[in-house]
Amino acid sequence: MSTIKDTEAWLTLAREIGAEFAARVVADERDRIRPDAQLQRLKDSGLTNLVIPVHLGGAGQPWSLAMRVLREIAAGDGSVGLLFGYHLLNTVNLRREPQPRRDRLLAEIAEGRLWLAGVVNPRDDDILATPVAGGGYRLTGRKGFCSGAAFADRLTISARDRQSGARLMVTLPGDRGGLAYAEDWDHFGVARSDSGSFTLTDVWASAEEAQVCDLEDAGDFAAVIRTPVNQSAFTQYYLGAAQGALREARRYLHEEARPWMHSQAASASEDQLVLSQVGKLWIALQGAVALAEVAAGRVDDLLAADDTFTAELRGETAIAVAGAKVLAARTALDVTTRVFDALGARATHNRLGLDRFWRDVRTHSLHDPLAYKVLEVGRYAVNGQYPDIRAYT
Repeated sequence: MSTIKDTEAWLTLAREIGAEFAARVVADERDRIRPDAQLQRLKDSGLTNLVIPVHLGGAGQPWSLAMRVLREIAAGDGSVGLLFGYHLLNTVNLRREPQPRRDRLLAEIAEGRLWLAGVVNPRDDDILATPVAGGGYRLTGRKGFCSGAAFADRLTISARDRQSGARLMVTLPGDRGGLAYAEDWDHFGVARSDSGSFTLTDVWASAEEAQVCDLEDAGDFAAVIRTPVNQSAFTQYYLGAAQGALREARRYLHEEARPWMHSQAASASEDQLVLSQVGKLWIALQGAVALAEVAAGRVDDLLAADDTFTAELRGETAIAVAGAKVLAARTALDVTTRVFDALGARATHNRLGLDRFWRDVRTHSLHDPLAYKVLEVGRYAVNGQYPDIRAYT
């Protein structure tokens, strides 16, 4: 385990790694290079163990710090940042596992620096678990949009018991026989995340590996935290892309851009209109970051409450995260689009790959409709109504 304890030290490490990733991301995207080296770098750094308790071999850091780290990684490489976000949320969502199995899993993940992902997409409800005589299940079916599952050492799989109809969450080694990635991810954003479909053919799961989980049970802490945790990670991912776009803009303005011929500025970085344009984008991003950090702090409080959580704490956290996500996505889409106004035509050259930030945000921000998040906040603002505990709320 890493001996780094200080918050700023973790953030400094994340910035350094994000910068390493940024230096090669354009070439890696062009050649569709799998991010295996980047994932190993994150494992070796100790960042993958960030939210695992110290007594289990992790760093014991709060969710809010992990989200700041996620922003830095996403700013450097969007595909890797997305995968890292899913690893973090899958780590926290192991709260669904009963003790002592939960602690055994977390200790194993920390010691082996294992990477986590899910085959969980709740909109594809076609993985069936057939009970086997003597205990256990055989899993068969398909799920789409399995971000990170192609790289995972440990997988969470959602399924339904073929006999009872009960929802199961199954935690398996990523190399379990019968798991197959279809290699069908061909989207213009997060291109190297391999977020395509998985097929399961007669995959064995022991009784211990499969847990009955009602994701809409308002009394189950694991169900209560799932959506705020997941949506908080998405929020920070979008902000990381916007942050990366503005960093690249600054570099370009200082190193490559030319001032407009009528500006009378000696350099592009002194052009008053450019400064005004970038300044507006920077201000918008700071506001979205501030709201996202408030929401991440609310998630800290919810996680700390554990089984003593209240409906009010969960509701206030869900609303804070919903509002932060909407603002983050819209701000990131705006920043990653309008930054070109300040940079000019040459900045659209493919060697720079500056469109990657917009492509990544545009792709993932469609994960679940922002309009429905606005409705959640509206119901709360007008009627004091908290979101129901469901897959996306």
